Amino acid sequence: MNINKIKAGIIGGAMTVATVLGPFSAAVPSITADAAGGGDDYARLLQYSLYFYDANMCGDKVDERGGMSWRSDCHTQDAVLGGFHDAGDHVKFGLPGGYAASVLGWSYYEFKDAYTGTGLDSHLKTLTDHFCEFFRASTTLSGDSVSSFVYQVGDGDADHGYWGPPEKQDASSRKIFSTTNSASDIAAEYAAALAANYVNFGNADDLKYAKALFNFSTKNNSFAAEGTSGFYYDAQWASYKDDQAWAAAWLYLATKDNTYKSFLDGVMSSEFQWGIYNCMGWNNAEMGAACLQAEIEGDWSKVTDCIGRKGGGSNSYFFDQKWGSARYNCSAQMAALVASKHNAGNYYDWAKGQMDYILGNKGVGGASAVCFVTGFADNSAKNAHHRAASGYQSAQEMSGQTGYSSNGHVLIGALVGGPTSENGEYNDSIQDYTANEVALDYNAGLVGAAAGLYSKYKTGKVVDSSTIPGVKGGTVIVDPTQPAVTTAKSDDPIVTTQAPVTTKAPDGTGQRVEAAIGTDGGYPSFDPKGADYAEVVLSGLPSNQSGFNGGLGYTGASGWTTDRFEFSSDGSGKATVKLDLADAKNANSAQIQIWWPQEGTKVDSVTLIYNSAVTPTTPVVTTAAPVVTTAAPKPTSIPDVTVNFGDANCNGEVNLSDAVAILQYVALPAKYPLTAQGLLNADVVDNGTSGVNGTDGLAIQMVDAKLISTSEFPITNSRLQELAK
Repeated sequence: MNINKIKAGIIGGAMTVATVLGPFSAAVPSITADAAGGGDDYARLLQYSLYFYDANMCGDKVDERGGMSWRSDCHTQDAVLGGFHDAGDHVKFGLPGGYAASVLGWSYYEFKDAYTGTGLDSHLKTLTDHFCEFFRASTTLSGDSVSSFVYQVGDGDADHGYWGPPEKQDASSRKIFSTTNSASDIAAEYAAALAANYVNFGNADDLKYAKALFNFSTKNNSFAAEGTSGFYYDAQWASYKDDQAWAAAWLYLATKDNTYKSFLDGVMSSEFQWGIYNCMGWNNAEMGAACLQAEIEGDWSKVTDCIGRKGGGSNSYFFDQKWGSARYNCSAQMAALVASKHNAGNYYDWAKGQMDYILGNKGVGGASAVCFVTGFADNSAKNAHHRAASGYQSAQEMSGQTGYSSNGHVLIGALVGGPTSENGEYNDSIQDYTANEVALDYNAGLVGAAAGLYSKYKTGKVVDSSTIPGVKGGTVIVDPTQPAVTTAKSDDPIVTTQAPVTTKAPDGTGQRVEAAIGTDGGYPSFDPKGADYAEVVLSGLPSNQSGFNGGLGYTGASGWTTDRFEFSSDGSGKATVKLDLADAKNANSAQIQIWWPQEGTKVDSVTLIYNSAVTPTTPVVTTAAPVVTTAAPKPTSIPDVTVNFGDANCNGEVNLSDAVAILQYVALPAKYPLTAQGLLNADVVDNGTSGVNGTDGLAIQMVDAKLISTSEFPITNSRLQELAK
């Protein structure tokens, strides 16, 4: 079963805050490409990247409009027909759908010459019209006002329990979610997409509905939790303002009505007065709003400041977040190319160099080169997490498989999640949704970057569709089952820097050994030597931040494993983290991976702790490269005997990181378990039963927003719902 799509908004947000790097140079050095992957065939890349949307098209017009021969009409009993399936699943989630459609419109608006020059403008228009037709059909107007609004079709939990083609899915899972007074973020994204489509192609109905949905959004200023919570729930970041600013910018371009411009300026000067710190993504539209504001008013400082922080002129692969790193790489490219087009900087070489990594011309972090666009190059990812393409007819058939069925299809032009670390770790398995998820929002930035690069360089050419596997008029090529492809870590030996020193524990509870610190794949490492715990002292932490986290990596009984841990600083830039080595004690080496904050953090010392006295062994020097697999993290804290309501991660504090831990646990408990103590602490909502669910995470978010205090825990469900209104 696929994970609930907490995705980057929660998992990525828990792991990283904007890394502050040096400003971009006027002309970033290009990264030399070789011929291993997709080259610089930007015309064909734009062509292929659009076909992913054909593969995910939904409704009773797929036969008529869709470009894939292995797809046909589906979900014809949906309450609202049309639209697109979100990812490898078949739910029509509103937020990423609206976001993807608006970014596709943005790509055409900025780089129209790329579409007209390649003859792909009609294909793009077919896709954006299909999106907008669905958005209008989801909206009920009373005069010029929205009386009700369908913000989602399909239930995420029910849908993720089904693995098979959309054409055969039971209609009973297609629940409708509607509102008369919420879903402001989704309504604003729909408004942005509709207004952009009007700017590009002039359909008056698109503008009419865009205005109405924008007014609906700004009137209600609230989120819809039903159906979205645990999937694409923007309330996690309390950010409908970015979506509204994005929509207002498009409405100003469509109407030149200064009311929209004033709204845009107001949001950008209040919500984002200190700048932009996020790449474009389904829950972060402020970069797009800042770009359009800059085009309207001429001040590109917020845009270029953020691009500088995100790129810094580095020739390394731009890695922003673990989950779906490639989509953030591509959306950063797109923004940089838009700025370059408007002479706000020269980031062309940087974007071209980053696309070399995406297309498999260069390997990330020294790993073997992989093209992260499916069906595009010889070294393309083969096993994207996608039900329709996989060829499997049930979850039972798919269970335990890493590649596609012999009845599967080549998924053309989909951007997979990509590397899960800066070292290039990547697992080409249908089971790995972190590395191999594909989604509407992923491809939107890829399309924009491809259009921008073609607009600049004019390289490559579109091909006859009859030569593309699975495209109508072409040949349906069956993709045989592929073995999982993993990228090994560095085979550099672990170099010890000091001899172990045996000392008596200050509290007399067990022997302590100061471990030698080496390097393993670029990470600080140590030999666990049979210890029960490791006490790690860190320094260089930002004193004005909290909610730090990382992972303990080692080769255990199930192969390469990474146990996630969280910690806080003492305010002086230092922290001491106690790690449970229950499953790592017999490993030859364990890596200390600090995910946030990576920049400036140092491992000062590692002390091994034993429950009883033992004689430490000589440090082991190894050159073996462990295989990357997926394993469930194990608890890293020792339970307390009292309940500290809200402290799900047992770090002594109650904040947003606890809500993140709960939502991750609810989505996939095997991968993101809570300790026994954490489960007791996390159950903060009294709803008549014990257990942890999404409402517990919602309650802790309210603590973080200062709507309630932890003294009110456990809180009644009725009180929680009252506050959520």
